[in-house]
Amino acid sequence: MPAHNRSIIAALAFLMLAISGPVCPASGNAPKQNAVILVFGDSLTAGNMLPAADRERLWVRRAARNSDGRLTLINEGKGGRPTGSVADFKAALARHPGATALAIMLGTNDSRDTSAQCVAKATANITAMIEHARAVRGADFSILLIAPPNINKDALGPSKPIASEREANLRNLAAAYRALAEKHNTRFATLHGILPPETLAKDGVHPDARGNDLIAAALLPDLLKLQNTR
Repeated sequence: MPAHNRSIIAALAFLMLAISGPVCPASGNAPKQNAVILVFGDSLTAGNMLPAADRERLWVRRAARNSDGRLTLINEGKGGRPTGSVADFKAALARHPGATALAIMLGTNDSRDTSAQCVAKATANITAMIEHARAVRGADFSILLIAPPNINKDALGPSKPIASEREANLRNLAAAYRALAEKHNTRFATLHGILPPETLAKDGVHPDARGNDLIAAALLPDLLKLQNTR
């Protein structure tokens, strides 16, 4: 090939590289990866108490939609689940090896325990979940611990006679979970106090569609912080 042709080809190659820029982004500007978050909870996560027409407003689904594609939320909620479901938790974690982070939202059912051991038992169970997750997924596995929402005492059904005890337990669980999150270096969010009474009118415990909207809005910033943290 003549020398002048080789010079032209080299010049064109240099020009294309200058226009397109470097192939690899600078290490400090790498785009955030989407987070795949396993959400382990009870009926407030499962959404089985919402009317069929409102299921799309379940907070797990709404938070995922409002994340603009940055979050995939795996719903592992189950009605009636207490914090004592450690075996269920281990099985759920094993079912989803692709999860990059974890959110735990339990305690509403535990609040019916009127013994003096309610909070101690719940925190021991949550501790077992956190320790297991870190043991099998790594010490830097990102976890969000969520304290459950308040109740509407006046709308409670069978547990109305222990309404005050349930309310006190939920307040104490929120404080205990905050301390637990600090101890185990997990993120923490609380839903206690965010739900107006009218959103809990059905049975005092399960929020309506608007209540789910409020939960999604409250948790989305914390869920988004689980991106690129592993």
